[in-house]
Amino acid sequence: MTQAILVMVGGSLGALSRYGISLLAVSLFGTNFPWGTLIVNLSGSFLIGLALSLAERHLVVGPAARLFFVTGFLGALTTFSTYALETVAAARTGAFRLAFANLVLNNLVGLFLVLLGWRVGKFW
Repeated sequence: MTQAILVMVGGSLGALSRYGISLLAVSLFGTNFPWGTLIVNLSGSFLIGLALSLAERHLVVGPAARLFFVTGFLGALTTFSTYALETVAAARTGAFRLAFANLVLNNLVGLFLVLLGWRVGKFW
């Protein structure tokens, strides 16, 4: 139960952060480009890499902190960070085909499904 609470609290803070960053980005840069999404995805990618590197090398990030920060906070802030981490992890182990497939499938299929959902929503 404690683990679920850690994820829930981290997730709540991540979702609120994403919302705040998106509002700030719109007020600073306007709506011509999804700056808020770009900011949270890129920062989330950096932060998940940093957190897991610290956990690997120095054991600074313990299991409870990892649940709170990586699974909860970053999971709610962005799911792109997990995608980026998995792609880099595959490449680091020499699984370049897997990394490339992950890259292509997430991007192309993701874009296709956004368009498909948009089209379905128009007729709903």
